[in-house]
Amino acid sequence: MKLNAYVDWMKSCYLISILETPSISVPCGYTPEGLPVGLQIVGRHRNEWSVLQMAHAFEQATRSEHRRPPIV
Repeated sequence: MKLNAYVDWMKSCYLISILETPSISVPCGYTPEGLPVGLQIVGRHRNEWSVLQMAHAFEQATRSEHRRPPIV
């Protein structure tokens, strides 16, 4: 899905903020074109600790911080 403006992108995640559910975005790879891809983890209302634990576990399992996109 192509988003033409930053505001269009915000439409996809504003409910998470309005409902006060904690969320975090973690890097999870790159597209074939080298663009970064992220994973958004959303937790239960006001349960920030579980979101931080899940993000840490994901990063430890995937080691995605060590991958880099191809140089074009």
